[in-house]
Amino acid sequence: MALWTKYLPAIRILLKKAVVEKQQITLSKMELQSIDNRKNVNFSFDLEISNGKVENSLIVPQMGKDLYSVLNSDSLVKKFMLDKKINIQMSRASLLTFTCN
Repeated sequence: MALWTKYLPAIRILLKKAVVEKQQITLSKMELQSIDNRKNVNFSFDLEISNGKVENSLIVPQMGKDLYSVLNSDSLVKKFMLDKKINIQMSRASLLTFTCN
């Protein structure tokens, strides 16, 4: 959760820009390893948010659920998500991608 809280200001900006075009940010592998230091941990996930609710919550790993929790607890982001369809993908290469329509 602390990781997502740290990135929240950047994520707010990326989400707003994602309305126009896909946005990406690469997370530090060192930061990710501080969450889980096992070798070859797969941090990838695909988070589908529709009108503020997670659509695919059953298949989203805890890391994705933590991101949603941080986003949903931020009043600006929560309001932003209410009338949009947002997809957030984390690749194995620590690339976080935002699309919004």
